[in-house]
Amino acid sequence: MKGWKRGDKRKIGRKRFLAGAMCVCMTLCAGCQAAGTQDGGFVRRRESGVVISVLAGQSTSDAGVEDMINETAAEKFPELQIEWECVDWGDKFASQMQGRIASGEIPDLIVGKAQDVVPYAKSGALEPLSIEGIETVEDTALESVSLDGKVYGVPYNAWYQGVLYHKEIFEAYGLKAPETREELEEIVSVLEKNGEIPFASHFQETWNVGNMTMQFMIGDIFGKEDDWGERFRRGETGFSGNDRMRDCFEQNRYILEHSFSDAMMIDQYESDKRFVEGEAAMYLTGAWSLQALEQYGWDGEYGIFPYPNQTGDAALIRETNMTFMIGKNSPYQEEVGRILEELLKNEKLMREILDFTQTDSVVCGIEASGKNDVADDAAYYEARNRIIDATVGNGQLVWSFQNQIAENTRRWLNGEMELEEVFREADNDRNNS
Repeated sequence: MKGWKRGDKRKIGRKRFLAGAMCVCMTLCAGCQAAGTQDGGFVRRRESGVVISVLAGQSTSDAGVEDMINETAAEKFPELQIEWECVDWGDKFASQMQGRIASGEIPDLIVGKAQDVVPYAKSGALEPLSIEGIETVEDTALESVSLDGKVYGVPYNAWYQGVLYHKEIFEAYGLKAPETREELEEIVSVLEKNGEIPFASHFQETWNVGNMTMQFMIGDIFGKEDDWGERFRRGETGFSGNDRMRDCFEQNRYILEHSFSDAMMIDQYESDKRFVEGEAAMYLTGAWSLQALEQYGWDGEYGIFPYPNQTGDAALIRETNMTFMIGKNSPYQEEVGRILEELLKNEKLMREILDFTQTDSVVCGIEASGKNDVADDAAYYEARNRIIDATVGNGQLVWSFQNQIAENTRRWLNGEMELEEVFREADNDRNNS
C-alpha cells in the first residue's frame, strides 16, 4: 500500500463559486434601456436598437458563460442589445419556458440542453434553423436536436457522467475502477475498513437525486430498451412490480448509506468541497463538478468510470449540455442566427467556454485548450464503444416528470414514503411523462 493518509488533504486554493441558479441581466449597446421583469415575465421595451431577449437554463458550470458571449457580441454586433435571464436549469427552466409559451412571450434566444429541443419543437415553440456552420456539429449531437428532417437547436458542448474518483486513494489501497456491482461493493468494503468514506454525495437538491436515478436507469433499463418510455405511456410497462427499476432506486440508498452522515442535508458545493479535500474516495456526478473542484486548488488526479449496472456492461454517459434555440416567431431571427453562427465559427470563444466549463466540444475539429482530468478515461471508454448518450434516457422521460419522481425519492430516503408509493405515483402520472 502506498502512503495515503486522510490528513494528506490538499490545501484549498482560491474559493470562487458560480451559482447555477444565479440570475443575471446583462445589457450591451450604450444608451439602450434595459428591460425589467414583471410577474416572472419579460417587459420588452425597445426604445432604441434591437433587443434580443434570452432565457438561459444554466447548469452549475455554466454561470458566467453569458459574460463571454456578451463580450464577443459587443465586438461583433455593437448594434444589438442582449438581455439575459439566467435560471437554474433543473429547478426553474421548464416552468419558465411553459410560462413563456402560455403567454406567447417566447424569448428570441433560448439556451437549454439538447434534450429540451425536440419537446419544445413539437410544442411549436421553436423555429427551425438554417445557419452557416451547423454542418460542423457532430452527427450524433445534431440528431438529438432534429425533428422531421429539420434542425431546431445548436448543440455546443458535452460532458461525461459517471463516478469521479481520487486516483491517489485508489492506488493507496490497490484498487482499480470496477466493472461489476460485486467489484464496487468490494471497493466500498476496503475503503470503510480503512476508515475512508466511499462516496461523496448531496441529497439536498432534487435535481441531483433525479440525475443519479437517471444514470442508474440508463445503465439498466433505457440503454437496453429504447422504447420503454413509449410503452410506459401506453400502459404496457411501469415502475411498480419492475425488479430492475427497484434496483435502480435502491442504488440511491446504497450510496446514501456509504456516504457522509449528513448527506441528506448538504448541497453540491459542500459535497464538492469535501470531495476535493479527500473526505470521500468516489463521487457519482458529472464533469460539471470538475469546474468547482479545480477552483478549490486540488492538484491530485481524478478518474471516471461508469457506475456498474446489473449486467456488468455499463457505459460512460455523455450528455450534450449547452444548446441554443430560436424562439418561434421571433422578430429577430436573422440577428439571432448571426449570433449562433458566430458561436460556431469563433474558435477562440469556443475554447474559452470549453476551458471554463470543463467540457468537450461537439463541433468537429475543436478541442479545449487544455485537457480536463477525465479526458483520458473518457477516451478509454470511447475506444471500446462504451459511451452512451444521455438522450437515451432523457428522451424517454421528460425532465419535469423525472423531477417529480426525484422529489418523492427524497421523501422515501427520508422515511416519509414507501418505495412502492413512489412507484404508484409515477405510474399514475404516466400521461405527463
